[in-house]
Amino acid sequence: MAEVWEMAGLKAAPGEKVQGMVKLTGVEQEIPLVLIHGREKGPQTMIFGGVHGCEYSSIDAAIQLAQVLKPQDVRGRVAVIPVVNIEAYAARSIYVHPVDKKNLNRNFPGKATGTETERLAYQLTQQVLRDCDYLIDLHGGDMNESLVPFILYYTTADLGLNERAQLFAKAFGIHYIVSSGTVGSAYAAAASSGKVAVLAEAGQQGILDPAMASLLVSGSLNALRSVGVLPGAVIEQTGLIELKDFIWTRSNYFGTWYPLISVGDEVKPGQKTGEVRDLMGNVLQEVFTELAGTVLFCVTSLAINSGEPLFAVGR
Repeated sequence: MAEVWEMAGLKAAPGEKVQGMVKLTGVEQEIPLVLIHGREKGPQTMIFGGVHGCEYSSIDAAIQLAQVLKPQDVRGRVAVIPVVNIEAYAARSIYVHPVDKKNLNRNFPGKATGTETERLAYQLTQQVLRDCDYLIDLHGGDMNESLVPFILYYTTADLGLNERAQLFAKAFGIHYIVSSGTVGSAYAAAASSGKVAVLAEAGQQGILDPAMASLLVSGSLNALRSVGVLPGAVIEQTGLIELKDFIWTRSNYFGTWYPLISVGDEVKPGQKTGEVRDLMGNVLQEVFTELAGTVLFCVTSLAINSGEPLFAVGR
């Protein structure tokens, strides 16, 4: 009898594509899940969208991938969750879950009996990520961020895994590739468990940008071709820039943020990049860069809270 694939209660036989809203143990809200089960054996790939609920171009890209992937084309299995953090999406909440105010992308592998975010991260790790071979985690600039497209892969002690992840990232054709580790992220947790995992960023400021969604869709499809999940010629990517450091600068105060930089700018160590001021216009913090490199993202909202990121530079 042909093997039936089951994930979170949803089942797909070889050659089937099924979709539905599923409930993870210990998680209040149902989330959308699409299973595409190829007839031929092969790797298992997980595609996430909406880990952050307001990154709309990447969510749209995940929805498109769920639509265009067909079991007759797939070798192995591909699962897509277009909106992982459904409560953040519904509340239009930037960065965090609206109930416990935690950032899902800083809480993997989670806790079985923790807060809402911690339980969600735990169940995703146990029920979704545990059996996958590849993870594509689609992101973009949140509602308060501008960015240039870039892609991250996590550096582990396994040099062979790092090389495979680097090649997988390159297949996306996104101009900036960063070898970095964001502790508590889904791609870091997956890579630490031996999976090839990337986090791809495109789109910004709560805008649905079809060009940025298309970039993520075409990159994901090419990456899947590069590892034999999909048929067809792999598009060779050239002119990519690899960055080895990814340094975030944060605000020390609640107040207002006045940047002097834009995404894509080249900056130098010690360069003044903006000011954090109070609500009367008094300067609280002069902000400077720590290294030479490219500004990959920058917060564009006037409002800023203590501890929140202002911008990040890749070198």
